[in-house]
Amino acid sequence: MRIGLLFSGVAAVMAGAALAISVIALVSRPEDLDDGYEFRLSDRAEFTVGLVQQALQRYEDEGWEATLSYYNSPESAVGEWYVFILDENDEVVAHLNQDLLGRDLKGDLGVDVTGYQFGEVMLGATEDGLWVDYLFLNPATGNQEFKHSWVVRYDGLLFGSGWYEVLPSSPLDATKADPAEYTVAVVDRAIRYYKAHGRAGAVQYYKTPESVDGTWYVFIVDENDELIAHPDPSLLGRHVDELGNTIDGERFTDLEVTEAGLWVDYLFLNPATGQEGIKHSWAVRYDGLYIGSGWYE
Repeated sequence: MRIGLLFSGVAAVMAGAALAISVIALVSRPEDLDDGYEFRLSDRAEFTVGLVQQALQRYEDEGWEATLSYYNSPESAVGEWYVFILDENDEVVAHLNQDLLGRDLKGDLGVDVTGYQFGEVMLGATEDGLWVDYLFLNPATGNQEFKHSWVVRYDGLLFGSGWYEVLPSSPLDATKADPAEYTVAVVDRAIRYYKAHGRAGAVQYYKTPESVDGTWYVFIVDENDELIAHPDPSLLGRHVDELGNTIDGERFTDLEVTEAGLWVDYLFLNPATGQEGIKHSWAVRYDGLYIGSGWYE
């Protein structure tokens, strides 16, 4: 049996999530959930942290084998929540989806469908816990959805749980029939690629023809307001203010692009037609850079 002291980091987190403990005390099985009950977003995070804490307590009280047996059973799931456990070799040893048992999080399992290597991030969790967002199969719907997981490293093992969310800007749901939504999804996918492959990898990829999707392509502007990624090599190294102005006559450097994103309309050469056209771009500040894409009228 593996024995250890429950860590102070989670205790500190749980002090700010007291509601989760009370919820878990009342809800231990899916059938205990009221069909009319809807979690608020804050409740979901608190509930998730509490569910992982409950798993740690079960491991401490009942031991390794009993914990594995319980969290490998359907009865352990609470609505869309289930606990997953990885061993010292980073392999899945407990999961609602039994097909994942024995899979290594350092392999393909730890890379979502956008290429984001969430497994590496997840394996960096400590006793203080860590939130990780990624795309993963929701066993309740059979669809890839955004999952928000809380993971904790304890006694050499990794304990986690989370909830799913369908976002309108999901790169899997957006279609070119709605060019604005699709543009937001392209930028979201680019940021995930950046997270997975780093700055150098993302910059290199978004210079290539392979990164172009019809009239959609990604551009990246650095801290000096110079274009460092674009499929047209003649534009690389150019200052954005040299490339033109917005439809309203504003300089690009006068725009307040933030992490929340900003729409910008301007005239720009459409590589598909060889003529200038009005371009609607969505730009997001990330890691000190501007990452954007857009479509042409």
